[in-house]
Amino acid sequence: MKNFTYINPSSVEDASELLKQSGTVAMGGGTDLIGVLKDGLLPEYPEQVVSLKKLPGLSQIEVKEDGLHIGAEATLRQVADSEAVKEHWGALSTAATSVATPNIRNTATVAGNLCQDIRCWYYRYPDILGGKIDCARKSGHLCSAMMGENRYHSIFGAAKVCETPCTGNCPAHTDISAYMEMVRAGRYEDAARVILEVNPMPAITSRVCAHFCMEGCNRNTYDESLNVGGIERYLGDMILEHSEDFMQGPKEENGKKISIVGSGPAGLTAAFYLRQSGFAVTVYEKQKEPGGCLSYAIPAYRLPKDIVRKFVSVLKNMGVTFCCSCNVGTDITLDEIYKISDSVMLDTGTWKRPLIGLAGEELTRFGLEFLIDVNNYILDRPGSDVVVVGGGNVAMDVAITAKRLGAHNVTMVCLEQRDSMPANEEEVTRALEEGVKIVNGWGPKEVLRTDGKVSGIVFKNCPQVLDETGRFNPVYDENNLLTVDADVIMMAIGQKADLDFLEGAYEVETERGRIKALEGNKTSVEGIFAGGDVTTGPATVIKAIAAGKDTAIAIRKYCQTDALEVEKAAAARLKEKLASFTNECRHNHEAAKASLLSVEDRA
Repeated sequence: MKNFTYINPSSVEDASELLKQSGTVAMGGGTDLIGVLKDGLLPEYPEQVVSLKKLPGLSQIEVKEDGLHIGAEATLRQVADSEAVKEHWGALSTAATSVATPNIRNTATVAGNLCQDIRCWYYRYPDILGGKIDCARKSGHLCSAMMGENRYHSIFGAAKVCETPCTGNCPAHTDISAYMEMVRAGRYEDAARVILEVNPMPAITSRVCAHFCMEGCNRNTYDESLNVGGIERYLGDMILEHSEDFMQGPKEENGKKISIVGSGPAGLTAAFYLRQSGFAVTVYEKQKEPGGCLSYAIPAYRLPKDIVRKFVSVLKNMGVTFCCSCNVGTDITLDEIYKISDSVMLDTGTWKRPLIGLAGEELTRFGLEFLIDVNNYILDRPGSDVVVVGGGNVAMDVAITAKRLGAHNVTMVCLEQRDSMPANEEEVTRALEEGVKIVNGWGPKEVLRTDGKVSGIVFKNCPQVLDETGRFNPVYDENNLLTVDADVIMMAIGQKADLDFLEGAYEVETERGRIKALEGNKTSVEGIFAGGDVTTGPATVIKAIAAGKDTAIAIRKYCQTDALEVEKAAAARLKEKLASFTNECRHNHEAAKASLLSVEDRA
């Protein structure tokens, strides 16, 4: 530091006169000393520093005829808390709140912040370097100002300049940080509409989603993720409860007729967005109720069926027509549907059993068929000693359902080790809690029979599931075997698309047993689109929903109509620029969670 003269004037007039002198600078706070006094930062070093900190009458906030008057020594906390500023100068209030909430800035003054240079490198050097650069004081995308640490940043705090990891991890790219901000502010309806921009069924996804968003949550760096699923469930239930406010039919028809074959989450999503925008939509479903996997594959303990029925009822009220118990390919052909439609979407899912060539495989039961039977209220005990082959979410559903129906012993056997199982951690935990035994690192070799009935199954050790490139290519040790007794064996190691309905129809191109979807979910036939599991293989509900929205937009473009209502809503929403820090959360280290039933009370 260089020597300087420090002066405390007694009045504003005295300070003004002193500042007219050559080599004199003002000091409004304390941290601005860094920029004023540190050697080498300024071209000309000051000889005198005039402090404004103790001048009387400089801490007021007043509304006068010519506008808002803020004293230089008013603190940012005063500005943030001022009702007058909140009411008439919203941008200023937001900026002050963004910066003032961390403890280190609670007493920071307006003068102290305005006198200093912008500290955030993201904004400081774009003109010099030809573009914005990553900040050396943050970890990856995460600005520390967002977490209540503003020592290295400008008065404006943290700005949202990129897609957050939670949003990036979500297949539908839900703007999670935006609706969380709205929830904190009590703007529940606005938060619900943000979700509806990408997902019309949050009451469903909140209950069944893998919630990849929570895996990417910034908060994981410090303790644990926010309970995004819990907030989504609250908002989703609110949307269903007040569907007349959130999910309305079109104000006018656009004259275009769309047919959707299959009523899984992709098809229902497309139906919602298309109908909302004036399309006449008819959905063909071979089961007696719409919903696809939502109604027939996911157990009721995870997704109560009245939730699905409420959502379908909303679509019906909007004007969507459902033709259930209609088997396309038998009761009506795809050709016939195509001829009466302006465009067609195929969402027939993956309901067919894959055969793996296992000796005795014909004596095993297809896990998905078991779940369908249970969802059709066939609730008999499946067996006494049940073995479930597979380690994904369907396998978990099969195992837990079998246990709840009264099977004495349920053993799940899968190729993957515990830390790399494809099932959600939540599902694995639930299965273990309910008494399912999980055996990792084994693949099926042979079904054992006694008097023509299943008596057990032999497994071979699998020391490696993926090859060096990360592809599925299991390696087995045929000399290391495991035998498990069983009277019922459930196979839950995959599903295939049933494409029989395409026979004799237009030449819709398929690839590896699935419908080949091109850009925009187009098929090889003009005007026919496809989305969901029938194009990707078994995937998550939220991924199917994302495909449904993409397909709806592609159909809209094909039909050459105006933008969908959902597109207009997303474009019109004012995106929040500043990210605020909620000081009340500083000492919270656990997310709020709903209480769960005890294992004994679950059914």
